[in-house]
This record gives sequence, C-alpha cells and structure tokens, in this order.
Amino acid sequence: MENGVVLFVTFFLCLVVIIFFYGWLHKRKKEHLSTIDADWVNFKQAITNKHIDGIVKFGNKVVWNEHFTMEKLKEMSRLIHNLESVHPELKTSQKLENLKSVVYNKYIKWNMKYPYHTRQY
Repeated sequence: MENGVVLFVTFFLCLVVIIFFYGWLHKRKKEHLSTIDADWVNFKQAITNKHIDGIVKFGNKVVWNEHFTMEKLKEMSRLIHNLESVHPELKTSQKLENLKSVVYNKYIKWNMKYPYHTRQY
C-alpha cells in the first residue's frame, strides 16, 4: 500500500474510535443525569427500611454517578452513620463497610489539596 492510503486509513480508524467513545460517554452522561434522582430516592427508602442490599446497591449507583454532589455525599455519610448508631448490629456487615469506604474515599478525593509548585530563586 502507498503511504497516502496507509495514512488515510489510520486517520479514518482513529476518527471512528474517537467518535464512538464520544457517543458512548455522551450517552452515559445522559443516563446518569436521568437516574440520579431515582437512585437517591431508592437509597433513602432502603435506609428507612434498613435493607442492607438495597442500601449498598443504590448507594454505589449514587456514589459512582457523574452528577453526584458534595451535599449528597455528606448526607449519605450522615445517614449511614445514623443507621449504624441506631442499629449496632449493622457494623458487622461487610457490604456496608465497603460502601462506607467508597464514600470516605470519594470524600478524601474531593477534599484533597493538590500541591503546586512555585519557583524559588
């Protein structure tokens, strides 16, 4: 094959891959936006019903949603802590511990102070 054809095919394939991933990310962002409120309501309902599997399922969905906010993160942490203080037997649940660590790690990541470099002469 000639160099021009190889360059054209390579450029075309790269462009197709970029367009595919852009479409996939756009679709995922729209899905996250449409499901965040319902997942949040389901999470709070699972908290009131003390349903561990529902708390973990919807808690993970909410935490990994692109439209998750710091206010919801703080409220989620508070709700889980209140539930554990009222029902101490839930502290032994490994699933709930995993969700608490995900929430804590998200909090740490969002509050991290990144170092910056200054010129020192």
